[in-house]
Amino acid sequence: MRRSAFSAFALILAFAIPRLSLAQEAQKIADGREIALKVCAICHVVTDDQAVPPTMKPPAPRFADIAARPNVNEAFLRDFLLKPHGEARAMSAMPGFLMPSRQAEAVIAYLMSMKPR
Repeated sequence: MRRSAFSAFALILAFAIPRLSLAQEAQKIADGREIALKVCAICHVVTDDQAVPPTMKPPAPRFADIAARPNVNEAFLRDFLLKPHGEARAMSAMPGFLMPSRQAEAVIAYLMSMKPR
């Protein structure tokens, strides 16, 4: 009987843990969108329905276009956003700025969620 109860508990945990992970990932993506709309939308089109258009004319690349690039993955974005003087940033017109890693990770999650499948 104990073995059966333990097995049932283990099975419940096995299904509960991935759901928590999915919920956490969804929250991270939502946080990334919010951060991007506050910080990045000054220059980029973050979403088609953003309240305020970019002030930069013409705007920097659209987030959807960035996400669609074949070379863009989590490692590339992490290097780009967390190393303002790194090689990836040096090859772009984007100015150097420091983004806290928690914010960068959320923006990366948001960008990766836009990647075409």
